[in-house]
Amino acid sequence: MRHLRRVITVAPLLLMLAFLAGTYVAVDGSYIVRQAVGFYRTVVLARDIDAVRAEEDLDPETEEFFDRVEEIRRFAVEELGLESSGNFTRYSKVEGDHLATVVQVVRDDRMHRGTWNYPVVGDLFYRGYYNTAEAVSTARRLRSQGYDVLVRQVDAFSSLGYFSDPVYSFMKEYDDYRLANLIIHEEMHATVWLDGKNAYNEEIATFVGDEGAALFVREKYGADSEEYQAVAQGRADRRTYRAWLDEVYYALTDAYRTLETREERLEAKEAIFGEARDHLKDNYDEMFQTDRYRGVAEQPLNNARVDAGYQYGGDLSLYYDLYEELGSDLPKMVELIRRTELHPRAPREFLAAQVEEELPADG
Repeated sequence: MRHLRRVITVAPLLLMLAFLAGTYVAVDGSYIVRQAVGFYRTVVLARDIDAVRAEEDLDPETEEFFDRVEEIRRFAVEELGLESSGNFTRYSKVEGDHLATVVQVVRDDRMHRGTWNYPVVGDLFYRGYYNTAEAVSTARRLRSQGYDVLVRQVDAFSSLGYFSDPVYSFMKEYDDYRLANLIIHEEMHATVWLDGKNAYNEEIATFVGDEGAALFVREKYGADSEEYQAVAQGRADRRTYRAWLDEVYYALTDAYRTLETREERLEAKEAIFGEARDHLKDNYDEMFQTDRYRGVAEQPLNNARVDAGYQYGGDLSLYYDLYEELGSDLPKMVELIRRTELHPRAPREFLAAQVEEELPADG
């Protein structure tokens, strides 16, 4: 993979075209061509940050943004033990406040997740679009085929080391925690990616991104700082929200497994959604510390939204249990996660068994 990165630095467009030629028959050709244009504009044409820094008219906001990115990159490599991938050393100006739009689908009466097959990375549970209108059109078509659909915006895609991922102009508005979370999350993908293990890949990136970003803010500002206290409150609320969403997910899964007819399953789904919304509205102030999730109860729920929350938040209890057993030492945790590349068929089982073997007898 390191060899690929060196070659791509020399001739990114040629490699991109070769990559696309190899995938043309595996994925819809017109889709690939359209996304290739967006990829070319946002990734291939991204400029080296050092070159942008050298411009005489560089504004202070952008220069300060580059400083923060470099600080986080050093932290990810030197403090957390992630791979020095070369990502986030280039800068891309884009319109708007996000990079792309993705579509995720789940059957409307089952928790059966739809996937798309891609060369190199295998099956993924989303399809990305640089053009939002295309995503909306795809969503409309899939709804007519009996799917619940989620259309959401994304900040970045990880190219898993095959290309150097840039930072984007809209990220200048991010606070340190959000920026660090995004960079560390994507660098975790570049460090460890197991083909066909989408849930695991997202779980480890979510865990390391959350914990790594919080550690970064704590070390930069101090545990008693306003910045870190705001992060702590936000993380607590996010865990509460994920737990609420997990309960909805498990209730749906149980109902879909036991009910025989489609009508029964759809009726149960609406009842579960209604109870979940009511619980959130009636108990919000006891559950949450901030107002971030106050409007969730008014938003539409469907299987795809619930599944996406579960997929990206997931059940992280294994990782937090191991993290605690390792003395909340994140670099040790990252080192252990990296070793799962040698056990790609059962990475979670390896983590649990390995930690038990390595802990001291009185641990």
